[in-house]
Amino acid sequence: MKKLFAMLLAGLMLASVMSVVAFGVDLPDISEYAPEDGVTFYALIISTGTSKNGKGFANICGFNSNDINHRGLYTASFSEDVEILNADGDITIDDLRQGDIVAITYSGEALDLYPGQLLGTTRVYVIDHVDTFAEISSLIPDGYEDYGDYIPAWNDFVAKLAELDYSVSDGKVTLSWDKIEDETYTVYWKRSSSDEWKVACETSKHKVNIIGLKSGVSYDFKVEILGQDSEVVTATAE
Repeated sequence: MKKLFAMLLAGLMLASVMSVVAFGVDLPDISEYAPEDGVTFYALIISTGTSKNGKGFANICGFNSNDINHRGLYTASFSEDVEILNADGDITIDDLRQGDIVAITYSGEALDLYPGQLLGTTRVYVIDHVDTFAEISSLIPDGYEDYGDYIPAWNDFVAKLAELDYSVSDGKVTLSWDKIEDETYTVYWKRSSSDEWKVACETSKHKVNIIGLKSGVSYDFKVEILGQDSEVVTATAE
C-alpha cells in the first residue's frame, strides 16, 4: 500500500504543478530548482567527500516524492564546474552537511548499481536542513534500514531518531521518543555505576514506564531503533 501510494504521488507530481509539504517547508514543484539541462530531483544528503581522483561526491537518499528512478540511495559525483548554492547564493562542498535537503541536478549517466551512481552532478541547491531522521522518515523509501551496510554515515543519522525525552516520579522513569510506523523498539536500562545493559522491554509503543527503581539511585536508559542505539539519558529515581 505504501509503495502504491508513493507511485500515485509521483504520477500526480508529473501530471501537474503541485507542492510537497514536508519537514516544515513547502517545497514547490521541482522545476523551480531545475536548470535548463540535466535531471533534477529532491534528496537528503547523508555525507560528502572527495574521491581518489580528487573529485567531490555526495551520498544522498532520494525521496518518495521523486519519480521511481530517483528514490533511494545514490552516490552523486560532481563535475568540475558543479554549482553549489542556497537561497543566499554560492556556497562550497565544505558547506554541505548531513541532513541537508537539496534539489540535485546531474547531466551524466545513472549507473544501475547499488547504491546507484550518478555521474556529472552539475548543481546542488540546498533548500533546508533537518537534524533528525524523524523529521523526514515518511519521505524515505522502504528499505532505508539497510543503507548503513553501504554508507555507515546513514547509521549515524538514523540513530539521531531517538532523542529521548524522560520524566521522573514515584519510583518510575517515563521514556518517550519519535515513533516509526510498524517498528518494534528494544528499551535498555542499567545503573549508571554498572557497565551491564539489561533489556527492560520490547514494544511497538513509543512511550514506556520503567518501574521498581530505587530512590536516589542514578540509572541510564537507551532505545534500540532500526538496529541502532539512541542517545543515552541518565535519570535519578525519586
